[in-house]
Amino acid sequence: MTSIEPDPASLRRLLQEFRDLPPKVRTRVRRDLRGVGDNIIAGQRAILDGPLPRGVAVVGKRISLTTNKRTGKLSMRTLNRYGDADVKRGGRSTGLRERIKASLVTRVVTGKSRQGIDIRTRNKQAPMATGWNSKRFRHPVFGDKKRWVYQSGQPYFFDPVYRGRDDMLRRAADILNSEMEGR
Repeated sequence: MTSIEPDPASLRRLLQEFRDLPPKVRTRVRRDLRGVGDNIIAGQRAILDGPLPRGVAVVGKRISLTTNKRTGKLSMRTLNRYGDADVKRGGRSTGLRERIKASLVTRVVTGKSRQGIDIRTRNKQAPMATGWNSKRFRHPVFGDKKRWVYQSGQPYFFDPVYRGRDDMLRRAADILNSEMEGR
């Protein structure tokens, strides 16, 4: 019988032993393991359901001195300074936050070389999920490559992951320990 305390290294070791279980049991356990990230995903969705972030405006410029690493030549570079701005018009919506919420999944990996449980977004389903997670990003206005705008993002991903990580490890260890004891 193998039993672990909830820490990442011992969880990885138990996931390696997981491969010795019969296929029907592995399917059921994998389905249970996909549920351990539900609390984290619920926290991420709650942030995405919240109010929209404020707008972004370029409030000034600053000049930076840079050095070309190859030639050693100095040059001046103009950089934007950003600040918060009130959004004048909300504009039309493309449903980005709804697509991001639908794309959040818990993935269980139990291969020979890699083991783990990941919370991730499926970027094919929500292609701007990475940009929306940043504080600020730049994008074309509804696909018009001639008009680009700055927009505030809404960092939704990492805070719920950090808060729910220990609970997720504990729940995964409980599921795997109970299944290994029943062997």
